[in-house]
Amino acid sequence: MTKRSTHAADFETRLRRLLGDAGVEVLAHGERGSGRPDMEVRADGRSFAVELKTAAENRVEILHGLMAAALLQARRHAAQVNATALPIVGVANLTDRSIAAVAGFMAREAPEAAWGMLDLHGSFVLRGMPSGEIAASGERSRQAQRATLRDRDPFSDLGQWMAKVLIARRLPSELLAAPRVRVRRARELARFAEVSEPTSARWVKLMRAAGFLDDVRGELRLVRAREFFDRWQKKCGAQARHEVPARFILPRGKTHEQLEFATAKFAHENTVAFDPDDPPRYEGQLRWKAGPRACLALFEASRALGYTFVDGAPIHMYLEDVSDESLRHFELERAPADQARVRVIQPRWPEALFRGIVMRQTRIGSAVPTADVVQTWLDVLDHPVRGREQAGEIEREALAKWIFSESSDGQRP
Repeated sequence: MTKRSTHAADFETRLRRLLGDAGVEVLAHGERGSGRPDMEVRADGRSFAVELKTAAENRVEILHGLMAAALLQARRHAAQVNATALPIVGVANLTDRSIAAVAGFMAREAPEAAWGMLDLHGSFVLRGMPSGEIAASGERSRQAQRATLRDRDPFSDLGQWMAKVLIARRLPSELLAAPRVRVRRARELARFAEVSEPTSARWVKLMRAAGFLDDVRGELRLVRAREFFDRWQKKCGAQARHEVPARFILPRGKTHEQLEFATAKFAHENTVAFDPDDPPRYEGQLRWKAGPRACLALFEASRALGYTFVDGAPIHMYLEDVSDESLRHFELERAPADQARVRVIQPRWPEALFRGIVMRQTRIGSAVPTADVVQTWLDVLDHPVRGREQAGEIEREALAKWIFSESSDGQRP
């Protein structure tokens, strides 16, 4: 087994420290030649396979080549450990110019990918992470990284999921899959939502400080819900979607029906009721037979949920990993925009989305994984094809009735 050079080891030591200061958990540290990633880390419930490359100088062509190599290797390792690729390049001196050079390269070649850069002076940047961008400069790095976006933002990936858990008791189970249980404190929320206790504690503290949590009735309860949802939608609407135009390799019949058949094959629903002694299992929670997670999205989800308002809208699906291999899993392939029949979205907040999706009977007569009602409202509101009208229908028939009403007793069946 080949040992790491002292130079590379210095960067890895610095990287582990910077990741730890930023609240990213380092799970494992590999060895060169082992066939495993340099590091395996976890952030906001997601695992990442890290591949670190180092450069002696900041020439653009060198940075591009190293990032490309790191990305390819990180993707290969990520597939082996069921994680997301995280390529990182270490340089002698991290500058705005070198960051911009790599950012431009990644925007062109892998716009959906997370990536990072660092130097040995304490400068550090991570882009595309679940909690948003993490950055620090020089000796101020530790203090800056402790105040990451995750600690200040209630709408991180797991933050959005915890919000769905708290409102689940107000909604019918066919509109949102989540534990329907009274949550009294942050520790219980961590258990029921399957997040770490520090993550839950930070989120509850932040929500209390913002005035969106009330526990005077002996349970954590979302209040000022309309204002909270407005802020939630502004956060989601401000983030551009990564969409891939696609078509079926062998078209058969109507596109929306073929999409429903394709997504219905790989998921099934738990039939047991929620058991407080086994919180990872709850009524409606989906189990996946094979392949990446996927579901109907936007107007197709609205229709499946029973809120049909807009006809002739684009057909969307969510897909956890929008790669050629994943598309083929659903009998799809990339297509020119003018030939596309389906718009495939890679979610920015996958846990908030996929943990809450529901199985709905659709026009094909099969149960199809579908984005939950809250997610669908968030997604369609700013869509240019009459999205506001569709969101208004969902708001009138579901959100206003069961969530925005402060008199709601939270005792939906």
